[in-house]
Amino acid sequence: YRQWVELRQSCLAHLIRKAKGLAESADPEIARFGRKMAGELGRLCHMAHAPPTVGYWRAWYARFTHLVSQHQGRKDAAGSFARRLLGEMESLWVFIEVEGVEPTNNRAERSLRYGVLWRKRSQGTQSDRGNRWVERILSLRQTCRLRGKPTYPVLVEATEAYFKGHSPDLAWIAQH
Repeated sequence: YRQWVELRQSCLAHLIRKAKGLAESADPEIARFGRKMAGELGRLCHMAHAPPTVGYWRAWYARFTHLVSQHQGRKDAAGSFARRLLGEMESLWVFIEVEGVEPTNNRAERSLRYGVLWRKRSQGTQSDRGNRWVERILSLRQTCRLRGKPTYPVLVEATEAYFKGHSPDLAWIAQH
């Protein structure tokens, strides 16, 4: 996962949450670092809605990198977080450089939520075949939901096509 650091966007919401956790530390230095970092990461996240000017970006980048470099050598939670940010540096602002990329993975997590809740309620599956079936049916459900189609008729059509030796019509999947 880390090998594709420039090709993926780090979830800023998770990093902000971690920084806010540090801000609640009993150690005043760690708490100060957490507050400052939460603020800087929040400003970065807002750049998704209002792309920064060159001057704003340079000032923000200077503050951010200074804050990281000040704390990266520490042997505490602030140092650990600073080193994590340093390691993910190139994946923090992919959303600014690549159109369509979001600064958080909230949408992806919301789309997985149904499957997570299903697994908790049902105790999961007992076999690899069961795992494959659940993967496919939950993927179908989510695709139908995103495309505004009811799942059951799509499943019935696919099943009927299978038993007739045909392929189901999947053109609706590619529609945006």
